[in-house]
Amino acid sequence: MKKILPFLILLSACSSQPNFRKSAAEENVKMEEDYSWVDQLNFDKKTETKYDANKDEFAIVASEADHSLIRESLVNIPAAKLEEALLKEKDDLTIMNIKCYQGKFEEALKIADTIYGQFKNNTSYWNQLGTCHNLKADYAKAILFYNKSRDLDPNFVPPVNNLGVVYEKQGKYQKALAAFKKAADMSTFSATPNYNLAALYLHFGLVGKALPIFQGLQKKSPQDIEVNSALAAAHIMLGDFTSALSLYSALDKAILAKAGVGLNYAIALKLANRQADAESALGSISPASSSEMKDYAQKVEKFIRN
Repeated sequence: MKKILPFLILLSACSSQPNFRKSAAEENVKMEEDYSWVDQLNFDKKTETKYDANKDEFAIVASEADHSLIRESLVNIPAAKLEEALLKEKDDLTIMNIKCYQGKFEEALKIADTIYGQFKNNTSYWNQLGTCHNLKADYAKAILFYNKSRDLDPNFVPPVNNLGVVYEKQGKYQKALAAFKKAADMSTFSATPNYNLAALYLHFGLVGKALPIFQGLQKKSPQDIEVNSALAAAHIMLGDFTSALSLYSALDKAILAKAGVGLNYAIALKLANRQADAESALGSISPASSSEMKDYAQKVEKFIRN
């Protein structure tokens, strides 16, 4: 399943709360293109493969097997680990998924065409095909394929969550919230929808709603880096810098060097009146990582230096 990244824009907090009204199911997605070919592809008839729930969890990094978010998504698996897994993998559906996350979309979609006859009634196939188009930023097709997956199995959680990710990317926050809520209600065992729901709350400054969700996730997966980082961000927004810094201090230096974590860590140090440490933390952030969120990095640096 896909996750959204809870960038904590502490320096320009949202002053108004979003007006969440409709559920994702109440709002129609209008398609401008004709995708009727989806069920009409002409392939040789093959033995169909039924859905296997194990194909929707990943154990690529054995040492991180207790990290629930890593088990449910490939998004934060290092490139080297993805390539290593690809060389060992035999399952076509998993190979297709890995190639999508590697950005090898043409290769992945060729596999999708080849295995269509075998997986055309497999809900996981359409969900992963939707994710491939999501990663390509082809959101119209992503929505189409996620809904195809839901048609095959209305109780399948990943495509509902993934629709929320697409809506969030499109700025359709009401629909994103509805999708994440629905996915979270459908399965209390899936960590990703709850994480995404809390991250969206945090994005709009609704810390009171986000905090208990992140705390619950941490109890289930206390070593999960993303959960701890997001929980620390929530504590910062509440002014509880001691709790935030306690969480950051447990993270490896390599993690704190990533802008998505390190910038907020530097802010926490600054607000805790540890100016020298804040400047040191800021200087330890990887330049390449900072470039990925240049505007936020510049705002944080200005805040730290002043």
